[in-house]
Amino acid sequence: MKSLFLFVLVVIAVCLPGCKENRIPNVSEPQLLEMRSTAIEFMKELKGILIKEIQKGSVLNAVSICSDTAQMLTNNFGLQKGIFVKRVSFNNRNSNNFPDEYEKKILNRFSAMHNDGKLDQTTESIEIVEGGAMYLRYMKPILIQAECLNCHGSGTQISPEIKKLISEKYPNDKAINYKVGDLRGAVSIKKVIE
Repeated sequence: MKSLFLFVLVVIAVCLPGCKENRIPNVSEPQLLEMRSTAIEFMKELKGILIKEIQKGSVLNAVSICSDTAQMLTNNFGLQKGIFVKRVSFNNRNSNNFPDEYEKKILNRFSAMHNDGKLDQTTESIEIVEGGAMYLRYMKPILIQAECLNCHGSGTQISPEIKKLISEKYPNDKAINYKVGDLRGAVSIKKVIE
């Protein structure tokens, strides 16, 4: 037994110096605050545009804004901030909003939290990850609100005109049959760390 213990110690002593440790630094408080405020600002801007159209009485225009203006807003917002930003979901409406592998992992975590009743507006995920470069990855869940049901609710909640427009713009739409409080997806932000 004693010789086995010594053998294990020798193996560890020989192998340990050759092991390459891949440590990823911790996320700093300023990085967290920056990503959090960026996500909130992005969603507030997007929601503001949609609510404005809905209040004008035009949910149809809101659908068009979601398909056209929202993508431009997303791209412009990302360029202004020096980040990559998108909304992602397993039940995406726009094929550009399909999650990458990292986003799938976090969406699955958010989904499990939602199923356990532990997901809310304060939930977020932030990590520093490697992928050719060092990236700060931040995600915040998007929860369905009442006004979302005009376009993302059940068949009886979506008017025939809106259904028609959605099917024309998004023939592979999967973003329906939600209820208030459901997990719609997440805002995903990716920033290169110098």
